Amino acid sequence: MRYILIIFISVFLSACSDSQNQKVAQIYNKTFKEPKSSKFTVFEIDTLADIAKKTNEKSPAFIKQRLEQLLGKSYQKRCEETGISYPPEYVMFRMFKEEKEFEIWGAEKRSDTLKLIAVLPVCAVDDEAGTKLQQGDGKTPEGFFTCKILYGSSNWFMWIKLNNKEIDNSGNVGYGSSFKMCIDYPLAIDRNRTRKILGKADPGGAICLHGNCVTAGCISFENKNFLPVFLSARFHNSKTYGYPKIQIFPFRFSENNKKKTAEKVSSEMTPEQLVSFWSEIEKAYNLFEKNHKAIKVNFTNNTYNFSEYQ
Repeated sequence: MRYILIIFISVFLSACSDSQNQKVAQIYNKTFKEPKSSKFTVFEIDTLADIAKKTNEKSPAFIKQRLEQLLGKSYQKRCEETGISYPPEYVMFRMFKEEKEFEIWGAEKRSDTLKLIAVLPVCAVDDEAGTKLQQGDGKTPEGFFTCKILYGSSNWFMWIKLNNKEIDNSGNVGYGSSFKMCIDYPLAIDRNRTRKILGKADPGGAICLHGNCVTAGCISFENKNFLPVFLSARFHNSKTYGYPKIQIFPFRFSENNKKKTAEKVSSEMTPEQLVSFWSEIEKAYNLFEKNHKAIKVNFTNNTYNFSEYQ
């Protein structure tokens, strides 16, 4: 399925920001092709009565309740199939840019072995390897971040009407519900990387996960696929563990793909710098692949340190 999308990119902020003074610098028409794979998880959406008039559809409590009503049975079945309790108390995400694959992992508590709940297709994302370095480059960051849950927006692509027949319609500001997750990029290690390579350049920000299949650096899904992503974040016990974590990788690492990819991608980083950076974050990828345990991430200056939560 192809989606003809209009991507808005602002003069001063990325299109994922909520600036009331946002100005449109350019309008791009871009065709996105959803990846096809038998590995992708399909969440069945239950048929519900339309939302009653005068319902506060912007309420976080309403949004969570409605998502549970729409997806709860299917989500519970997935948890039972993977051998974890419903709903999961601990949730972690992994994103693979080149493959456009998004994984939801969960467990009853952080110290448990995590189980793969779902693999979902990403509809719109910067799928070229290479991390974000500056404002306006349209790149999706690579690394390790926290996903903050947010509501409300002045951008149409942050809105979803949670009636069955309208879920996959394009958003409309003020119509339905607005919900998203925004990552805490740039961290100090990201700022240090930009400073080292580009001097005083602004590393950018306002990178979010949302629906409506439109991006200028964000991770965007078809609405039907964003619903289980957001519901997973709401299931996560943020009071105990903080907001959910996300690991964003350029691709699934293999023996030789770092060097080959670094030589062909467009980036302000040299091939050698890209390989060095990817080798750093690959350590977390390999550690998780070994035991499927939640990864604790620390960094000193420009160096990551990884360990498993016990």
